Amino acid sequence: MPMFEQNTKPELTVRQKEILALLRKGLTNIEICRTLGISANTVKVHLANIYKILEVTNRTEAVSSQNEQDSNDDDIKKDLCIVFSKENDLSIAPKAHELYLSVVESFHQYHIFRITDFPEKNIVPDFLITVSATHDNDEILFISIRLGSTRELLWTTSIKINNEDILVLAQKTTMLLFRSLILATAKMKYTSESSIPYWWYASTYCNVKLENRCVESFEITKKMLTPLTTGKEYNEQPVYILSLAYYIGFMENWEDRQTIITVLGELARKAMFNAPYSIYSKMIMAFYNTTIGNKSEAIAYLQQIIDENPLLITARNYLIQIYMLTGDEEKALKLIDSCERLIPETANQASVYHARAFILFLEGKYDECKHLAQQILLYTPKAIPARLMMIACCNRKGEFAEEKKQINLLYENHPTFCKDDIEQLIMGSIPEKKTLIMDSLQNVFNK
Repeated sequence: MPMFEQNTKPELTVRQKEILALLRKGLTNIEICRTLGISANTVKVHLANIYKILEVTNRTEAVSSQNEQDSNDDDIKKDLCIVFSKENDLSIAPKAHELYLSVVESFHQYHIFRITDFPEKNIVPDFLITVSATHDNDEILFISIRLGSTRELLWTTSIKINNEDILVLAQKTTMLLFRSLILATAKMKYTSESSIPYWWYASTYCNVKLENRCVESFEITKKMLTPLTTGKEYNEQPVYILSLAYYIGFMENWEDRQTIITVLGELARKAMFNAPYSIYSKMIMAFYNTTIGNKSEAIAYLQQIIDENPLLITARNYLIQIYMLTGDEEKALKLIDSCERLIPETANQASVYHARAFILFLEGKYDECKHLAQQILLYTPKAIPARLMMIACCNRKGEFAEEKKQINLLYENHPTFCKDDIEQLIMGSIPEKKTLIMDSLQNVFNK
């Protein structure tokens, strides 16, 4: 018998560590297949070996294994570092230089990134934003997003500077840059070896998926982000996007609404405890207050957010919705106009389109309302508000055959839809609007 017994316990391979890391972050087997480019059977074999090595019997025990929680907390704490880099002397184009400085200043308003205009020693940024300028007949600012670790080009554009106000142009450019950064990240193939923090990848991926307005995106978001919101460390982005998912789920009736209210209340409590002055915590409070019918409190939070960061599109979109329900069409129209003027075409404007359709309905412009609702449903066929607008317009126009068709489509996508769902959607609205909406949707429940 040997004097010293060697430790022969096998260790996880690199691939097994990758799979365990993705498992810990809430990905399903199918999502792991897509992320790593391997087959479902290969994933199952790796999982069986992981369970054996870790001496566990299921995925729940595996994701709770010791070192993984620690690495998750380390990831949550990791800053997202962005370096702005000038590729040439911008002084040759004074307006372009002024635009660049305004964009950098505006970018700070998102309060997500650690931003600098010079590389820090021994630190590789997550993203590199390069700029250059030309001056011929017009001044042009060129902007590119590159992956910091490899300098791989992710996105690029050029901004022509004409007589438009530089500050307004800076707002547009910053929104475009922020949106493009989100889209570029969401399109990445993430692995445990990726240089960017997982919380940022997961938050952006889920943010973009939620634009599909379907229950599948809701389920993906819960699986990916819930593990990032339950650890010892707090990061407001996963909490904010998860709250957004639950709020959309409330509006679209994807889950029991009382359950959603309970979860949103807990997320709001966590957000206000950890970051009470954050614009994202205030967004979560606005979501929660809207779901419980306290629209005046939600308006107050959203107005604060827009004052602090006028570039946060989500705050503008949801404030428009609440203004309409509470009878402030003039304020809603003013915000719609500013959104359509400022928000880049690449940004998700679904909420603005919903709002514009509702305004057209209130103005009695049913043909225009129907046309816009059809455009929304073309891209998001399961969107309840747009479908209800179609039904209401058909009812007002006396197009009862089309109304019946739209009602059938509503129940085809949402078989459990009931009168309480509409009551929840318009909770806190002024009585005149409630009456108009309910009268226009009376045939929805005459089955």
